[in-house]
Amino acid sequence: MLLVRDVFQAKYGKGDDLVALFQEITDHWQREQHNVKMLDHRILTDASGPFFTVVTELVVEDFAAWQQFMAEEFAMPEFGDWFALMTQVTDSGRREFYTVVV
Repeated sequence: MLLVRDVFQAKYGKGDDLVALFQEITDHWQREQHNVKMLDHRILTDASGPFFTVVTELVVEDFAAWQQFMAEEFAMPEFGDWFALMTQVTDSGRREFYTVVV
C-alpha cells in the first residue's frame, strides 16, 4: 500500500479555510465513482510547529493507483474550480510518498 501525504502551509489565518476546502473535496470523492479505490483518507492540522499547517493523507493500493486517481480528478472541470480556490489560501506545499509496512 502507498500513503500519499500532502503538507500545506496555509496563508496566515487561513488554515480553517483550507481545511473546509479539503472537507469539500473529500465529500466529492465520496460521491463520485472512481476506478481507483481510496483505502483511507484523513485531514490533519498542526498541534505544534509552523502555524496553519494542514496535512492530507491518502492511502491507495500502489503508485499506479494514485496516478490514475489523480488523472481522474484533474480531468473533472469542477476540480479546476476547487484547485483555484485552494491556491488562494495556500502559501506552499509538498508531497511525500510512503510505503505502508504495517
